[in-house]
Formats: sequence, structure tokens, C-alpha cells
Amino acid sequence: MKKLYICILVLFALMSWQKHTQEVYAFDGNAMEYFNLGLKSTMANEKINYFTTALDLNPRLAPAYEKRGLHYYFQEKYDKVIEDFTDYIRLVPDKADAYRMLGMAYLKIGTYEKAIVNFDKAVDLAPDISAALSYRAEAFRLNGQLSEALEDAQQAIALGSDLQILSDVYRTRGKVYQELGQDMSANASFKKAAEIDPRYFFYRYISGYADLEDVGKAGLFGMIGIAFVFIFGFKLKPPRKDE
Repeated sequence: MKKLYICILVLFALMSWQKHTQEVYAFDGNAMEYFNLGLKSTMANEKINYFTTALDLNPRLAPAYEKRGLHYYFQEKYDKVIEDFTDYIRLVPDKADAYRMLGMAYLKIGTYEKAIVNFDKAVDLAPDISAALSYRAEAFRLNGQLSEALEDAQQAIALGSDLQILSDVYRTRGKVYQELGQDMSANASFKKAAEIDPRYFFYRYISGYADLEDVGKAGLFGMIGIAFVFIFGFKLKPPRKDE
């Protein structure tokens, strides 16, 4: 009789464990379904809603934090970017790009020291990550650390990168030279930024920095075209989603 009771208890335990396992798999399966719907959706807010539902179902679904955080970045919701990438890093602590995103969000809200700390981590994990060096250079500059900013800018330029990021780092280097009183070097860096990304020429023109040589090269139609692209074309670039 005692053996019978033990067998019954074991049977109930096995059934309970099996049910729990099925529930867990169903739980995760539903979360993945919503995550995949988010990937397939073409509307940013729909994507965010799907990723949020997926995370409600499975708070350990790391890719959902990453994807939602990227979309929050495009929407300029930097506090939410910080929350999502902080959660993502808890689950995936060794991905350089996540620290870069966190650093960029802190940079956008003006918390330069935290931005630098996260860029440091990104560079430690991936020393050739030129985008992190580029944005860390800007964070150093804004934090008053001009020698560090210049060193990072030079290293990012040497590594090369996406053309827009490269244009940005030349512009950062130009600002550093300008703040150091080295106007010729500053002008050379600003010109290089404009050569790489023509939209920057228009920025210089309306800011009063362009010189007569710049204006002579541009021409009326060139200026109109650049203005059109600058206004309607692109925003200052965050990292690509697939980087």
C-alpha cells in the first residue's frame, strides 16, 4: 500500500512538472510570436507595442529590449533608451554595441560622464569600434576634456567608418581645434566634414562659418539642392540597426 502511495505521488509530481514545462514553453512561444510580429511590422509604434507585449510575457527576452530601445532612440525618447539598454546589458553583458547605444543616449541628454563610462566599456570590448570612439570624442569635448577628445577623433578617423559618422568626427575635431584656437586646423577639419557629407556644408553656410572659397565652389543650384537634402533628407544618424 505504501508503494502505491509513493507511485501515485511520483505520478502527480511528473504530471505537474510536465504541465509547468508546457506552460513555460507556451509562455515563451507567445512572447516570441509578439517579438516576431514586431520585427515584421512596418510602423514604429506598432513595433514598440509588440516588443512591449513580448517583454510583458517574457521579461528575459533580451532582443526585445534591444529592438525597442533602438526605436525609442529614433523617437528621441532617450530616458526609455537608457532603461531598455540597461535591461539588455543585464542579460547580455558583453555586447559592445549595447554600451555604445547607452552612451549615445546619455550623450543626448547631456550626462557626459555617464556617456563616457559607457563608451569606455564599448571600446574595451571592441577597440576598433570607430563609432564609439567618434561619439566619445564628442562627449569628451562637451565635458571640457579637449586632449582626450582630439585623441579619440584622430583614432576614429584612422579606423574609418560609415561616411556620416566619419563626417561627424571630422566636425568634432574641427570644434576641438576651434576651442584650442587653432583656426586653420579647425577650418581644414570642417572642410573635410563637408566633403564627406555635403549636408554639412549647408550647416556651415547658415552658421556663418563658410568662407569665400566655399561659397565659390557651391553655386546657387548646389546650395538649393543641399538645403533640400539637409531639411528633408536625413537626421543625425544613430548606429544602424544591424551594426
